[in-house]
Amino acid sequence: MGQSRLRQQLDLFLHSPQVEISLLVLILIWVLLVVIDLFWIQPGYPNFFVMLSDLPLRLCFVVELFLRFAIARKKQRFFRHYWLDLVAILPTPPQWTLFRLLPLLRLPRASILMNRNFHYIAPQISGLYSAQISALLIIVLIMLFGGLAFYIIEGTSNPNIKTLGDALWYSFFSLVSAEPIGAYPQTHAGRIVTLVVVLSGLTLFAVFTGVVSAFMVQRLQSVMSIKNLDLDELRNHIILCGWNRSAPLVLEELQTDPQTRYAPIVVIAELAQLPVNELRTADQNRLYFYSGDYTRIDVLEKVQIYHASRAILLADTSQPRSDQDRDARTVLAALTMEKLNPTIYTCAQLLDRNNNVQLQAAGVEDVVVADEMAGHLIGNAVRNQGAMDVFAELLTVQVGNQFYRLPLPSTLAGKTFWYAQRHLKEQDDALLIAVERRIEGRRQTYINPPMNYELQVGDYVVVIARQSPQWG
Repeated sequence: MGQSRLRQQLDLFLHSPQVEISLLVLILIWVLLVVIDLFWIQPGYPNFFVMLSDLPLRLCFVVELFLRFAIARKKQRFFRHYWLDLVAILPTPPQWTLFRLLPLLRLPRASILMNRNFHYIAPQISGLYSAQISALLIIVLIMLFGGLAFYIIEGTSNPNIKTLGDALWYSFFSLVSAEPIGAYPQTHAGRIVTLVVVLSGLTLFAVFTGVVSAFMVQRLQSVMSIKNLDLDELRNHIILCGWNRSAPLVLEELQTDPQTRYAPIVVIAELAQLPVNELRTADQNRLYFYSGDYTRIDVLEKVQIYHASRAILLADTSQPRSDQDRDARTVLAALTMEKLNPTIYTCAQLLDRNNNVQLQAAGVEDVVVADEMAGHLIGNAVRNQGAMDVFAELLTVQVGNQFYRLPLPSTLAGKTFWYAQRHLKEQDDALLIAVERRIEGRRQTYINPPMNYELQVGDYVVVIARQSPQWG
């Protein structure tokens, strides 16, 4: 039990934004050292300053990859995803000049870290430019590798390559034009390097064009965020199982709320691909899609159910099934999720209220019966004409006021409901409407309790406010 908890803490530490951003900076510094080393290169005599700076960086990366290996559930998957990083940290003799370029192999990892954490660095433009910057880092990797390798191999024998800048420009022009420009390789090794750069230019031409094209920008966001990022790296993400007409609205609400706006969302459905025409308002930069059956354990493990913070189970209409079968799949998926990750919050949509018993036994926190809820809203609108405007505002985070469930501030413990209501209205312009309390392990919610109802430590309160109150 202690080892499992330690492994979980290490996992959260390695995937925290602070650590990932620090790793990104260290990788970029390491690459910069490689370029500096080439300016002072002497065969068999590497620069002492570069070697001294390289050692602590290499040690940091060794410790990082060792910890990732130690906490990996499946060691084979670790080697499959990190083999390039392992090659990058291999020690090489000083006289093997060409092998000093190995640190450049960590730039793909830097592009992944950049894409996943760009909203922490520049939240205003993260949705627009994170994918493009990640693609540019890959282009820089190829350009640097080709230019530096060509300079090492032919810097003294090729009359057209007199400086490192000449070699880098040669690599860049060859990458963009998909043919040698500005020089011609004199050695067999130089020809091989040129061939790699030219072939990379052919495959990356669409990516490079997309960085400067409005059309390809949208395509790049989708490719970089959904297809190229490893699902193994997801932490504290939201899993949405199934697909129906409510799914686009659920995604829109989650991506509008400041609390979940930057949370990665994984959609699991038995679809060949997500219906793009229904996701025009969704930010696909933080959206992942996995085609599969969400009732299977291996599928849930693939989308990192162990590290997910929330799960949403929709009444799936992606395949022709009866209502009873749809509810049965929801119950089965909920039982599996709660078994694999007991701490996850789960919200399930049912078609028949009678199936709620199994979900309660599984530990599902919230259950929504769609037709039943719609019936209540219609009946209430008829009884209270004009009340739908109130419901429409409260049930969406995009307009005006909405509900917020928050832990009771410690300063209000022991106070009465009436005192807390006045205090919250004066301090936060929030309207207190309900109190939630755990009694014998079961959740009890008291809506509009008596004025003298005493609040206790551990209570949660439900308020109506224009934005979430910030309590210390």
